[in-house]
Amino acid sequence: MRSAFIGCLLLLAVTAPAQHVLDAYVKTGLENNLALLQKESGYRQSLELLREARGLFYPSVSLNARYTRSEGGRVIEFPVGTLLNSVYNQLGMPVVLEDEEIRFLRPAEHETKIRLVQPLINSDVYYNSRIRKELSVAEEISLEQYKRELTADIRKAYYSVGMTGGILGMLQETKLLLLENVRVNEKLIENGKTTLDNLYRSQTELSKFEQTFQEALKNREIAKAWFNFLLNRPLSDSVIIEIPDMSAGLSGNLTNFVEQAVVNREEVLSLEQYLHVADLSVSMNRTALLPNITAVADYGFQGEKYAFNRNTDYLQASLVLSWDLFSGFQQRAKINQALMGREKLEHQLDEVRNQVSLQVIRAFRELKSSEAGITAAENQLKTAREGFRLVKRRYDEGQASLIEFIDARSTLTQAEENLIVSRYKLLIDQAEFEKVVAANKQ
Repeated sequence: MRSAFIGCLLLLAVTAPAQHVLDAYVKTGLENNLALLQKESGYRQSLELLREARGLFYPSVSLNARYTRSEGGRVIEFPVGTLLNSVYNQLGMPVVLEDEEIRFLRPAEHETKIRLVQPLINSDVYYNSRIRKELSVAEEISLEQYKRELTADIRKAYYSVGMTGGILGMLQETKLLLLENVRVNEKLIENGKTTLDNLYRSQTELSKFEQTFQEALKNREIAKAWFNFLLNRPLSDSVIIEIPDMSAGLSGNLTNFVEQAVVNREEVLSLEQYLHVADLSVSMNRTALLPNITAVADYGFQGEKYAFNRNTDYLQASLVLSWDLFSGFQQRAKINQALMGREKLEHQLDEVRNQVSLQVIRAFRELKSSEAGITAAENQLKTAREGFRLVKRRYDEGQASLIEFIDARSTLTQAEENLIVSRYKLLIDQAEFEKVVAANKQ
């Protein structure tokens, strides 16, 4: 009887050989889950932002070309004739010079140059790179957190499929019993050994049971669809259910589990990472009071006509110092904002640590309760099965009423369902406990 009962737990799909079917499903989910793929894209994007920030340490080289046509504008008059003609006349030199007009804007002009800019001292560039590095680590931690949670969700969804399938299988066995009871009552009516009310009662029980069966069928399909959704598979794909191992119990000290979770949970590690970012933000705002020095070098060509030769080329190099001496106390306000942001993160970190500890305690107690519930459910099924056997024998001999038979059958069905739910609840609670303790980190 016990082996037959365990067999009906797994009606949903083929019983797998001695291999880690669930582990294979978890691997598939970690490779294909759409939400996880989005998280991975976000992490890769943070790496590119880090490369962008590091690129600010290198020189930038640009090509700039300008061609200009001008008319009008200011004119500078240079009276060279007025100044020198009288001098030449006194010297007896027949030279006549005209006064010159020099236009401020040349009619045509071009400048083509290559510019190199190299930051030498720039605190913003330095701290921006470090902040981007810390943020990319935080993004990686967030990715690992989602993997851990997804692993637990896949395991719990898998056990839900097994549980709903087991209940459905048990109900199918019960349905055969009810159909047999209707058939027997019909035979008894034909032989005049019972009354119609017994037949009607057995048919009513069968109709009522059909509603229960359809509800179980719906729950099984929903559980299967959710499981396939997590794995990014067609929602109607079949699921192979491996017989769960119930032998391993919970061992360990609650205090150690709490300490392990507080150390390993990504929520804590992420906030610690953001504290590093806050520290860097404070330092960046403080060093913004220091000067920045940049080297700039230009090599190019200038002239009224396009010509690239030694008569038109030029080279220019500069050191540029930029120093904000006063900005209306804005920088002091930024520093205070960064300090307050860090203080807020410290409080948030303390709160998350307490939340993690509470989650571990709750999951630990739930798991302990589920372990104890298995023994109670097995004892309940044992007594219900024996009680039904005795009532059925008396009913077959005509010594028990139909009401007694139906009541014993209902008690047995509830006990079987309770054991199925208790066993899979233990596995679901185990998956949840592994998640909150961060024992299933990938």
